[in-house]
Amino acid sequence: MRLVNTVLRYESSARPWGRLLEIAADNFPDTLADLTLLRSRGVKLELRVNDDRASYFVTLLGSDVHVVEAERSAQGRIPLSQPLAALAADSQEHEAADGRKLARDVAVGTLTLRYARSLCEGFGFESFDVELARYQAEIGKSKAVAKKRPR
Repeated sequence: MRLVNTVLRYESSARPWGRLLEIAADNFPDTLADLTLLRSRGVKLELRVNDDRASYFVTLLGSDVHVVEAERSAQGRIPLSQPLAALAADSQEHEAADGRKLARDVAVGTLTLRYARSLCEGFGFESFDVELARYQAEIGKSKAVAKKRPR
């Protein structure tokens, strides 16, 4: 059985809802009206990160979601799981970019490693460690080259 961590900062955040509506408008136009209705009714959007931090799940939480899904199913329309899966993939890319930025900030000394790690905890920033090692190697290499240059 896999453990799934809930990333609470996404529950009420405007960015995921905004992105979900953009994704729906671009790729799933028949879902846009339903998602807009759910948002207006205060339905929470929750992002969950798998314990292996390689996958994300997005769910809508609220009694209205079941009503909307039942209506969509009765009409033979695609389930809301498809735009939610697209948002999960989009969120994963966003989290990876955040992980790279934090790693860069640590490598150049604008953030402490401890503080950056605390920001990464629970958010699936798999890219952080890889990018930090890469940035540190690049900086070390640049410093070594700079020391060898005659002044």
